[in-house]
Amino acid sequence: MHKIPKERFSHLIESIIAGVGAFIGLSLIGLIAQKADTMMVIAPFGATAVLLFSAPSSPFSKPWNIFGGYLIATILGSIVLVYTNGGWLWIGTGLGLTIMLMHWTKTIHPPAGANFLIVTQGHLSFYLLEPLFIGLLALIIIALSIEKIKTKVLSQ
Repeated sequence: MHKIPKERFSHLIESIIAGVGAFIGLSLIGLIAQKADTMMVIAPFGATAVLLFSAPSSPFSKPWNIFGGYLIATILGSIVLVYTNGGWLWIGTGLGLTIMLMHWTKTIHPPAGANFLIVTQGHLSFYLLEPLFIGLLALIIIALSIEKIKTKVLSQ
């Protein structure tokens, strides 16, 4: 019988745990959204889940980066909506400022750039902050828990 090398087996386990973590995280957000009757499952959460569960040690996966990046993107997106006509020049300027501020504050989180576009293109505004941060908090807590479990499982 052919035995799977330990390195490949560990990678398989990590892959399964990453998928299960994302499933649990996004399912929990969906359940919370359903109970609250609000929109909480947004496309950038998928990209955030990839970072949290597949690349947890990436600087982009740190809670400070996630919260800071989304906060900057949502606030600037809302400002663009409230104070401009929302034309392409303002969208480009706002996204450029979003990236500049994420870089300056060391809160770079690529999915937050997509969130800026969702806010401006979907004509959303500050009302998005509460469900957004509840969803992010749920994802981060699950990711940190999954990472502890993964460490225990793989250290055995």
